[in-house]
Amino acid sequence: MSEKRNRPLIIGHRGALDEAPEHTLKGFKRAIDLDPDFIEFDVHETQDGELIVIHGDDILRRMGIKRNISQMTLKELKKIKLEEGERIPELKEVIELAKGRVNLLCEIKTRGTSGKVLDLLREESVVDSTIIQSFHVEVLLSLRECDPKVKLGWIVPITEEYIPEWDKRKELIQTVIDSKFPYIISRFKNVDVEFVKFAHKHGLQVFTYTINTKKTMRKMIDLGVDGLIVDSISKAREVLNQYDPK
Repeated sequence: MSEKRNRPLIIGHRGALDEAPEHTLKGFKRAIDLDPDFIEFDVHETQDGELIVIHGDDILRRMGIKRNISQMTLKELKKIKLEEGERIPELKEVIELAKGRVNLLCEIKTRGTSGKVLDLLREESVVDSTIIQSFHVEVLLSLRECDPKVKLGWIVPITEEYIPEWDKRKELIQTVIDSKFPYIISRFKNVDVEFVKFAHKHGLQVFTYTINTKKTMRKMIDLGVDGLIVDSISKAREVLNQYDPK
């Protein structure tokens, strides 16, 4: 008989990426309607010190804009038209939309913005319903110093798409353990039985991304991961509702 496992959390990647433009208020509204456990998004700081929600400079490149986010003011960035006429949202707008309706998985993309992000989360009273993730371990450590209670997750590995050697993956998990971060977030290709077992043994929760096929969703559920970061909230919900572990 299969071991009974807790149902993993459903986390909408950049909103509801398969149904609405990513990182837009329309996308987040659609995600919230689909009732995930969390919405996931990325935060950057503008030239004039405002916090916005956007994946990165790659979005600007697609639109023929050669300047970086950090070189543009909020006013300039707000003029950019995204898909379906949407605009780049401010972090405050996303929080106000989500507050009391869905939890937040907030990725800090650039160094030096963590203090402002935490201040806004406190101002909006959503620290308890937010997990902050980052590739930059020093960003997470600085947040820990500011508020020991803030929930933190390290995204690993930083560069490689896949690390076949278990010793190297174990070393990454050990860093999360030693840093006392409660969450580890990894590309699904790196997550296997050993990965989940070792992380859980040391009290970590494992979130994995980006999972877009039913087959991979079922595999991750079988492994016992704690969170599925997905482009299709509807598909993940369908798999979980129909799931019968074999």
